[in-house]
Amino acid sequence: MTQLEFSVPYNGDADTLKRLISLQGRGGNTIREIYLNAPQVITGSGRVGNVTTLDEFVEVVGIIREAGIRVDITMNSTCDGGDWYEKETLDRQIGFIRDMHERQGVEAITLANPFLIGQAREACPDLEISASVLADIDCFSRAEAFALAGATTMTMDTSVNRDLKLLRQIREKLGVVLKLMVNEGCLNKCPFRKFHMNLISHKSQEERDEGTSFSFACGDIIGRDAGQIFKSNWIRPEDLRRYEDITSFFKIVGRDMMPSKVLRCTEAYLDESYDGNLFDLLCSSIGYYGIEFRAHIDNKALDKTRFFKRTSTCNRQCQRCTYCVDLADELLGYGWITREMLEDMGQTQMIAAIEAQFGGAYPVCRTYSKTPLENPFQPL
Repeated sequence: MTQLEFSVPYNGDADTLKRLISLQGRGGNTIREIYLNAPQVITGSGRVGNVTTLDEFVEVVGIIREAGIRVDITMNSTCDGGDWYEKETLDRQIGFIRDMHERQGVEAITLANPFLIGQAREACPDLEISASVLADIDCFSRAEAFALAGATTMTMDTSVNRDLKLLRQIREKLGVVLKLMVNEGCLNKCPFRKFHMNLISHKSQEERDEGTSFSFACGDIIGRDAGQIFKSNWIRPEDLRRYEDITSFFKIVGRDMMPSKVLRCTEAYLDESYDGNLFDLLCSSIGYYGIEFRAHIDNKALDKTRFFKRTSTCNRQCQRCTYCVDLADELLGYGWITREMLEDMGQTQMIAAIEAQFGGAYPVCRTYSKTPLENPFQPL
């Protein structure tokens, strides 16, 4: 059986990194790389992270490489401002890439801008360059353009995660390695995505929070159409083997997540199985929606449906189909509270209170409802 490989996130927490490294080989699979943001003085990224100095960054790179795991630096900003193409900016960014590769042994870099990919390829002929998911590679012509620019690995736009025919064509015709992002919970073809990522690209270089306005906007859409949860393009741990003739390389989202989320997702995907709430694994808008409304979908219940078969052969004519809406009506509920949910919120005091009240046991379902609750986290 083919060994699956994973790209897993560093969230800026040293203890989480140590625990991630200890998961190497779990389930007979492997952590191929750990990815992390470049220092803010170099460039922005597709996620807001902790402010990191160059010395701190090099130290983390050393820890990962000493563990025998590759390093992938995410420099996948979608906007670096008006001086992005100025010589000073390019010299700083490409010089950093060259220095990390030649002096620190960094094996891979993730970029969204095809111009920068070309510049990095010229500077570092042997470097693995991955086109970011933020490059929006959702068709063959765009994939070909990024391959010509110098990308050898592509993290495909999540909107094509279930288009097996297209993925197969890109791999076979272009000879690139495909890396599929498995647990991002953005809406399919989200209208806010481009603008949100531009915002994050700028805020990832600032010492302040990202803000939540875009999450709320997406949450409103999900609230009006719960079928959006299933129209999104996440891949369950149980379905990874369905891609064996396409790729064995998958990326787990989470470098802006709590340690509990990073570790739980990594364990579940290494195990190729998760017995719990599907929302426990999803990030971005759908993940936040799950926490906000205490939403629940039994991940294993999807084993009993033809979900992957149906959605991987779908023509995306949602206006003519009610499959995802019907599935939400059947499987989605509200009013659940679990340790995993509270951990992801950082609610350690509430965890302690529940453990004291219930003797360490968590109620499976306190106020189960088919509609969102007005006050989902009211005291028990």
